[in-house]
Amino acid sequence: MELKLCTYATVTTLGDFGPWISKVVLDLPCTVRANDIDANTFHIYVERHERSGEVLMRKERGADHAAPSVGYIDVLATYPCDENGRKLAVGTHVALEVAEQRLTKTIEGGVMGSRMLDDQLRITQLAALPGNDGDDPTCGLVFDTCRGDICPALKGWSNDTQKTAVDGIALEYGFFEPSFKAEDSACFNPFAPEATAVPQKAPLVVYLHGAGEGKGATQGEGATRAYIGNRVTAISQAQIQRYFGGFAWVLVPQSPTFWMDNGVEQLGHSNQSIYSPVLKALIDEFVAEHADRIDTDRIVVAGLSNGGFMTLRLCADYPDFFAAGLPCCAPWYNATDEDVAALAKTPLWFTHSKGDELVCPQQTVLPLFARLRDAGANVHLTYFSHVEDLTGVYREADGSAKKTFNHGVWIHQFNDLCYQDFDGGNVLIDGEPVGCWEWSARVDR
Repeated sequence: MELKLCTYATVTTLGDFGPWISKVVLDLPCTVRANDIDANTFHIYVERHERSGEVLMRKERGADHAAPSVGYIDVLATYPCDENGRKLAVGTHVALEVAEQRLTKTIEGGVMGSRMLDDQLRITQLAALPGNDGDDPTCGLVFDTCRGDICPALKGWSNDTQKTAVDGIALEYGFFEPSFKAEDSACFNPFAPEATAVPQKAPLVVYLHGAGEGKGATQGEGATRAYIGNRVTAISQAQIQRYFGGFAWVLVPQSPTFWMDNGVEQLGHSNQSIYSPVLKALIDEFVAEHADRIDTDRIVVAGLSNGGFMTLRLCADYPDFFAAGLPCCAPWYNATDEDVAALAKTPLWFTHSKGDELVCPQQTVLPLFARLRDAGANVHLTYFSHVEDLTGVYREADGSAKKTFNHGVWIHQFNDLCYQDFDGGNVLIDGEPVGCWEWSARVDR
C-alpha cells in the first residue's frame, strides 16, 4: 500500500499544570462525515524533542533511569472539523481529541527552571475512509508534518524587548493588548450591544512570573514561557477581564536570572533585587508607548513565588505608583520597619498556603501581614489549608480532588478562587464580597 504523507496542526490548551496538546487537526485529501470515522481510525505516536533536536530523556517517578519521552497516546474523540478544529458534520479535516498527560505536555521542568519542547507527532491511518460519490476508499494516510499550532488563549498576545536598557539589562516581555471593541469585551451584552462601554483607556496588570519561567540558559523562545508556563493568560480571559470593565492590558516581563537576584546571590534573603529599576523603567516605557490607551491610575502589579517577592519589592520601591499589589506565595524575609512603612502605602492582597514546601509562611507572609495590619495598611490574606483542585477538572485515582504541592497556590489565584480573608470573613467593597482580582480593580488607595 502506498503511503500518502499529509500535514496536521496541533491545538494547545493552557491549563493549570502547563500547556498541553489537547487536539490534533488532520488535513485530509478527501471529505469525511461523522459516521465515517471513530477513535480507532487513526493512532498517534509522539516524540518530545528538546529545541536542540534530540529526544527528551526523562526519569519518570519510580524509575531508576531516564528513558526517551516517546510513545502512543489514545484518541478520545474524533469528528470532522474545519482547519482550526471546530466541529462540523462534514469536512476535509478531522479533529482527534487527546487527554492531558505527560506525552502531550509542551513544557518540561519544575519550579526552579523550565523549557519549551518541540513535540513531534506521527499520525497513521488504521482504517479506510469510505469514498464519496463513487470514489475509491482513502487508505495509507500518514501525517508527519506539522503546519502550525493553534492556541485560542493566546489571542491578543505578543512578545517584545525593552527598548532602553537599564544598567545594561533590557528585558524581554510578553503583553496582552485588549481590542477595545465592544464585541470582544468580557462585559459584552449581545441583547444591548450599544450598552457595552468601551473606555478610551484601560487598566494595566503587570504580572511577574516565578523562578521556573525565567530566561536562564534558554534562548530563542522570546518571553512566551513567562506567561504560558503558569497560565498567566487567565488574566486576559473573560473571568478576570470583566472585573476591569472588560478591557485590561497585561504586561509580563521575563527575568534573565531570578527576580530575587541582588547582584551577589540569585536566591538570597536580602529582599533586594537588581531588577527593580529595570522593571520600573520597562513599565514606564510600555505605558509611554501606549499612553493614549492605558489608565495610569489603575496599574496593578501581581506575581507568584519569585514574582511575588518582586511584586513587594516594586511596591516598596515605588509606593505611590501601583493601585494594588497581589503577591502570591512571596518569599519576603525579616521585614524591617522601613519595609513595612513603604509597603503599607499600597493596598495588598496576599495569597499563601499552610505547609508551603518552598516559602515557609511562618517566616514570610504571616509576620509581614500581621505587621502591615497593625500599621493600619489596606491588606488582606487568603490563607489556604492546602492546595488541591477546586475546579472539578483534576481527580486522583479514587475520584477525590487532585492534590498538588502547597507552594502552587497560584492555581487558585488564576482560577479566581481567592475570596476569604485571613480571619475567615469576606472582603467587602460597597457591601458586597469580592475576590482578589475584583478587589484590585476597584480598591481605593
